[in-house]
Order: sequence, then C-alpha cells, then structure tokens
Amino acid sequence: MPTTTAKYDLLDWSQVARLVCWLTVASIALLAAASLSAQVQSKVPQEEEGTGIEPQEGKMISPNWSFTDEQNRFVRMKDYFDGKRPIILSFNYSDCPKLCSVQLEKMALALRDVQLLADKDFQVISVCIDPTETPKRAREAKEKFTTYYNKPEYNGGWHFLTGSEGQVRGLAQQCGVTYKYIPEQRLYSHPPVFLLVSPAGKIVRYIYGLEYEPKTIRQALIEAAEGKIGPSINRLEYLIGCYMYNDSTGQYTFQAMALMRIGGLLTIFGLMVGLVPYWFWRRGHSQKIPVEQTQTQLSS
Repeated sequence: MPTTTAKYDLLDWSQVARLVCWLTVASIALLAAASLSAQVQSKVPQEEEGTGIEPQEGKMISPNWSFTDEQNRFVRMKDYFDGKRPIILSFNYSDCPKLCSVQLEKMALALRDVQLLADKDFQVISVCIDPTETPKRAREAKEKFTTYYNKPEYNGGWHFLTGSEGQVRGLAQQCGVTYKYIPEQRLYSHPPVFLLVSPAGKIVRYIYGLEYEPKTIRQALIEAAEGKIGPSINRLEYLIGCYMYNDSTGQYTFQAMALMRIGGLLTIFGLMVGLVPYWFWRRGHSQKIPVEQTQTQLSS
C-alpha cells in the first residue's frame, strides 16, 4: 500500500495573528494593572501632593513680574525679553537638599556642549522659590553653577533672581509650575523642570527630569529663538515618577522600580511574540505523519 502523507498547514498565520493580538491586549492590561498596583503600593508622599506641572505652551509671560538679581539690582521679566535671545527658565532655591543642585549642574554641563553661548545666543534664569533667600546667596549660587559651564566670559547670560512670595508664585503659576513649603522638613517640594521661553516672552517648551542631551537642547534653543512651540522633552521620565521625594531622608531620589516593572513586562511580551510562532511551527511539523504509519499503530 503506497505511503501517503497527510497535508497539514505547518503554520496557520491567521491563528498566530489572533494570538498575537490577544497577547498584546493581555500585556497592555497587565501593564496597566501593574502600574495601578505600583501607584497603590507607592502612594504619592504627602509632601508631593499639590505640586506639579500644568503645561502652558503658547502662553505669554507677564513682563511686569519684579525681582532682585544676584547683583542686588531691581529687575523685571521684561528686561530679559529682548526679542533676540531665548530663555531657559527654572524655579529653584539654594538650600534644596539635592534636586536643585543636580538639575542646575547637569543643565550647565549640557549647555557647555551645545555650541551656543550664554549671553550671546541665550539666557538662563533661575528664580528662587524661597522668599527669604538673599541676593548674596543668589550670587553664590551663580558662582557655583557657572563653574560647571566653564565659560566665565559668558557668565553675564546667567541670572539668579530672588523676590517676594507673591511675585515668585505669580510667575510660577503663570508658567504652570506649582510647589509648596513643607514646615516639618523646612524645605520646598517642587518638580524638576526647565521652561524654554521665546525672546518675546512666550512659553514654547518644557524640559523635564534631570538628564539633558546637548544636541536636543541646542535644537530646542534654536526653535525657541524662532518662537516655535515644540514637544516637551523627557516628559515620560517625569510622568512615571523617576524622581520622587523621600520623606524619611528629606531628599529626592531616583526611583528605578517603575522602569524595572515596565522593562520586565515588555521582556515577557517580547518573548511571547517571538516564541509563539515557533511553537505553532513545531506543532504543525509534529503532525506531518505518514498515514500508513498511523494505521499500523492503530491496528497494533
């Protein structure tokens, strides 16, 4: 009796597609559940409640907010809206336990390599959120962070401003930045963010987090100089809460758990997508059995 071979589709791609779709939905659901669980387990500390960022791209900053600069001179925001140079704006304070120092230091290091020059091509303004800070303290902060920039002939483009509670909060709120004072810790809780402001005073972009790529910053400055509104930088890092306030230490720390959870889930998903087609192939290959052999096995 001639041997015939049963015809089987070794790989039913429609089934694979359906299964991959199902796995995609399942993985998204799993990721959402893990994210929700992480939020429940890692409840936002009380110190961070009531702080954050509400982007205000396209809005104009009032030119009349008044401050005192590091040289103890009375200034208004309109003094920096010269129609030529974009502004990198942040809200910090000198006695911040960690976050402000890291934020300003890393930005200074990034700006050192952007192939644009402070004072000539752009300006940097740090507004102190602590109303008790003095111009002398602001001057010390400028000396510290311009050291990282390492271009003393262009230090005139860096400005560290102090002011009253009303003026500082008014400017911060107009920029969509909220912060608060924590009496028990005697410090401020605030988000790590820089704003890019056009030469005319328009908010055009937000730079989140504590990592800044010189090439990205350079391009963002060029676009800000033209008044172009651009997408936020490093927003995902900020949204997943990489930098959180630790109330036990009174410091801001990097939180790697959120990234690890996401990375683990994506790894599982990748393995499933890669192995499922192979599993189908093996299943179909194992079914390719001669009919005669199957009948012999049955008769025996």
